[in-house]
Amino acid sequence: MSYSFEGPVGAAADAKELEYIAALIQTSHADKEGFVDASIDARDIKYYLMSRFGIEMSREQVRKIILAGLGGGEDEDDCLDLCEVVAALLIPSLRKIVDENFLLSSDSAENATKTIKDVPLQEQAALVKAQLADDQSEDERVFLERVSPEEIIRFVLENILKHATGSSEPQPLTKELIRTIFAAFDETALVTNEELVSEMIAAAKDSNAVEDTEDTVLLDVKAFARALTADVMLYDPSVEKRATTNFVDAFGTLDESSQRAESSSTRNTELPDDPDNFQDNSHGQGLRKLNNVIKDEITNGLDDSVIAVTEHGPVSKKFTLSTIDFAVDNFRSKTQLLLVWFGFLCFFARYLSSGLRPRGATVCSGSGFGCKISQSVFNWVVLMLLLSLIGIVYFISVGSGNDVYRRSYLDIVVGVAGVVVFMILPHQIQLETPIFSTENVGGWYDTLFVVLFIILAVLTLVCQCLNAARLSFSDEFIGSNKFLSRILAGSNARDEMKFKSAAVFKVNRMLENAYSLHHPTHSRGEVNEGTNELALLNFTKVSDKTEVVGGFKWAWKSFLNGDLKRKEGIWLQTRLIAGLMAQLLFSIIAIIILSTNWHYVIGLYKDDTTYCSISFNPESCYAPEVNGTSLGIAACTDIMFEGDGCDGSKIDIVSNVELFNLTCQFIPPNPATNETVCDSVFFYEDHYATFEGELTNNEVCQAQLTTCVFYENNTAACLLGLKPQGLIPWRFEGPGCESIPLVEEIIDTRPALFADAEAFVDESIDDYIPKRWMVVLCAVVSLITGCFVAISLFANYIPSTVCTIMKFRSGAIPSLRDPNFIQYRKTLESVTYIIGLMAWGTWSSIFFTVVVVAGGVFFLVYQVTRPIVVSIVAIVIGITVTLVFKSILITVLGRVNYAAFYRKRPWLANICGVGLECWHLGLSSGYMLSRAIKLIVAATMYIGRIDQPFLGEGVGVIGGTHLDKFPSIYRQGLLSADAHRHPYIERLGLIYLLKIRHGSKFGTTAGSIWRLLFVFSLMPWLRKFRIANDADIPEEIVMLQLTSGSNTKYEKIIKDLQEELNEEKSRLEKEIRILQGKIKMNQGDANAETNLDNLLEMISNLQHKIDSAGEEKEKQNSLVRSLEHEMSELQQTKSKIENDYMFEVKTLKKELSEAVLRKDKLAKEREELMKNNSLLIDLLSDKQA
Repeated sequence: MSYSFEGPVGAAADAKELEYIAALIQTSHADKEGFVDASIDARDIKYYLMSRFGIEMSREQVRKIILAGLGGGEDEDDCLDLCEVVAALLIPSLRKIVDENFLLSSDSAENATKTIKDVPLQEQAALVKAQLADDQSEDERVFLERVSPEEIIRFVLENILKHATGSSEPQPLTKELIRTIFAAFDETALVTNEELVSEMIAAAKDSNAVEDTEDTVLLDVKAFARALTADVMLYDPSVEKRATTNFVDAFGTLDESSQRAESSSTRNTELPDDPDNFQDNSHGQGLRKLNNVIKDEITNGLDDSVIAVTEHGPVSKKFTLSTIDFAVDNFRSKTQLLLVWFGFLCFFARYLSSGLRPRGATVCSGSGFGCKISQSVFNWVVLMLLLSLIGIVYFISVGSGNDVYRRSYLDIVVGVAGVVVFMILPHQIQLETPIFSTENVGGWYDTLFVVLFIILAVLTLVCQCLNAARLSFSDEFIGSNKFLSRILAGSNARDEMKFKSAAVFKVNRMLENAYSLHHPTHSRGEVNEGTNELALLNFTKVSDKTEVVGGFKWAWKSFLNGDLKRKEGIWLQTRLIAGLMAQLLFSIIAIIILSTNWHYVIGLYKDDTTYCSISFNPESCYAPEVNGTSLGIAACTDIMFEGDGCDGSKIDIVSNVELFNLTCQFIPPNPATNETVCDSVFFYEDHYATFEGELTNNEVCQAQLTTCVFYENNTAACLLGLKPQGLIPWRFEGPGCESIPLVEEIIDTRPALFADAEAFVDESIDDYIPKRWMVVLCAVVSLITGCFVAISLFANYIPSTVCTIMKFRSGAIPSLRDPNFIQYRKTLESVTYIIGLMAWGTWSSIFFTVVVVAGGVFFLVYQVTRPIVVSIVAIVIGITVTLVFKSILITVLGRVNYAAFYRKRPWLANICGVGLECWHLGLSSGYMLSRAIKLIVAATMYIGRIDQPFLGEGVGVIGGTHLDKFPSIYRQGLLSADAHRHPYIERLGLIYLLKIRHGSKFGTTAGSIWRLLFVFSLMPWLRKFRIANDADIPEEIVMLQLTSGSNTKYEKIIKDLQEELNEEKSRLEKEIRILQGKIKMNQGDANAETNLDNLLEMISNLQHKIDSAGEEKEKQNSLVRSLEHEMSELQQTKSKIENDYMFEVKTLKKELSEAVLRKDKLAKEREELMKNNSLLIDLLSDKQA
């Protein structure tokens, strides 16, 4: 499989991925509107923080601390929509764009180390980039070369102003301007929030200016940049290049700007009043280092630890046993965990395998069906308890010290003790129990596991030593040092650093994709008009485009060079890596076992490459008898053995006691000592001894060799003529046997019926026993195929996993609004099947593949089935020839008869159709047989593939029962990992932690609204998630609502009507007040009644005017929509004309260029001709002279 697919491109792909992360974060689908509009509420954030970091918060705390500052609101039903999520994702990017020097006012800039007050904006940006060059990755530098982030800010500001006021020039930032901007973006709910408007104006002011100044701020690029980032300056961009976790980044060292913010008011987290916590910078630049707020002793215990004390209550962190957290991979070192997993596999194979059948533990002694059921239930319950309890103790103890949060020497001591108990002591203590045994088995088995456990113990202890060394330094120091980060930081911290880079890469790409849609070309000129409509039009166009995404080679290349984590941000769970290790181990074991079995089968045949000559002298033999009856065998001495293929097998007295007793009873004594020795008896399965002498007239006489006792000089005393398997006598063959009196007498005692049956059986067996080369061929082909299947399984899991994740992210597999996606949120405990399924699935796939392939090859070469194969091959060749003819005929007729779905010549098509249908009626039986064979082969190879569904959608469901639910379980594991580790979600998690850490000093509502306006202007297509609350509203209508820009003519009419209504309302209120005054002064008379009637009539007229104005407004809105539709069509026509014009201009320029080239060529040719003419004239002149 190629594992590539057609996915969306550009901004459309970014929008699909944003929908996907919303579907991941959502924890409930009970609220249909929330389920379809990609909103995230307090419940979702609460459970995410607990699952990812072990942080416990109530929903009320989440709303007051996190949602309130990110634009979500504090009410019970408030949430974050997708626009607000994107605004939060942009915080680190905007913070890096706006350097501190960029925000300084002209007054304070004079005292700055390097003033840039008179430097143009682009040069300021270049200076900032130069100062931060060391902290930028290669991908970020490439992005900055293609797109200037500062230019994006300038462009967005001008677009906002143009969209709201009709002019892109900077304007005074007043409340009226902000309300106008809110109205232009249909944020009517924010227009009346006076406090928010004031805070937004304050956010745009210079923080170094005098607080009580009344000067109006000019909404220029600097003011807009301050408004976007003034509330998030506590975010430290340097953490993106530091090998630390998000938890350490949020509760770690703070820079100077953070110190100023912390000192300006009471800290959100109370710090101990210890002067040792602060250290002066040695360079005297005013920087101070604040030790980690989360002290070591706080996270070393098992109790809850308070990590922040807020005005809405304390926030605590739970003890989560992260060393065995396989869902989130919250351990420190992936290498140590893989060693622990491999150690458990070895521990199970060596010491716990007897638990599959508890020895000596029975529930009943009978042989009835009920007893067997009881025993089976007991065995499996014991297995469950054995593996579960011992596994829990093993992983907790051996994995101790690998916690990413805890910093405790006690954990390391427990981990070392676990290694000693589970990997070292079992070799020293011999223990035998009904369900557990450490006694030596003997042979290579013990040696293999001793070596494995020694290697695993040494490597695990090395990891524990690194854990101990880590405690000598802070996580921030280790993460900032390149050398220490490689050996002490742990794979988790290094991977999180890569995912920070992935978040930077993906957000930058999202900004670039959105920015490009606002331009008909790639020019970066000034904005002369609002481009929201153009961006929406371009977004609609790009939504229909696709590109090839992923691929087998691309996935492995990205996995090996780190781009999979650094750019795409795809987290491959340790559970998957452990499963691949188990696959590799089980594949090797399966191939070894199958090879051993094949070797045994092939060994049943005589080896033609070995030589063995066994000879005997009949004169040294006698025929044993019992009560005067011959046993049909001979007992001889001085039997000679020559060659390297004469080795027999030592007899097992327990299993072959009858043969052993027979040998010891009738074996002749040693001629040298005249003693019979039965200490070492060897038996032979398929060896024959040949008579030596002149009695047979050079004809052969062979006797089957049964058992022997060896003496000196490679001679032996043996029993002859008895087949060991079944103890069948009279095994003498050859025409020369009739010339030997002893052998002839033995043969004559054989019953006639036995002789006939033996001859029939020998002849029949010879006909049906396959040849040795057939078995060898089956073994070689099947084992090679099994190896290929094992390699294929191992090589395909990572590309398949990457492909599945990218399909979810691109929308190729639907997530948001898809009812089937809900099924993935249920029974998450099923993901614990994955490692076992991968291991035993590989074993099963290899085994069945070897059996099927061996059976197929044997069927082809076996002498009994060969005639059937020849007949089938002849039939297949005949069918193939006719099918080739049919294919040629259909190709020709298809071109003559059909144009897509339509027939050109119906009569000819009907005749051909009837003929083919009649023919296929007889041919389809063969097709069904072929289909069955192909499905069996495919199913055999797919037994070990739980990463891809083998059955089509709906095929594997019978009566509500899923026949193959394991691919869904595998996808659950992938989605669970992405729900915790997706780069966007990781960045959101860091923002949540910073909100908990700093409270209202980080991420205010005013700043979030400014960033929300930034998103509205740059990505107007995301506003459909803010407008549409009903899933039944078509997206086209939502986009049409978004494109309804300001129309001056009809806005003036509506404004005039509103002013007239307001004047009428004011006059009416004035008369009501006069009338009320007269009534109160008891001056009411008949005129009062008249005035009251007039008042009621005026109210009626006013209501009529209001209704008429509403109808007129609706007509005008309809007309506006119609005009906008025409405008869109005109824009498309204009674009087409411009494209055609540009094409014609390019064509003319090309023709003009070619004409100029031809002109130059002709001029050169003319010069050559003139030169040749001059030479000719000179030549003629010379001749005439």
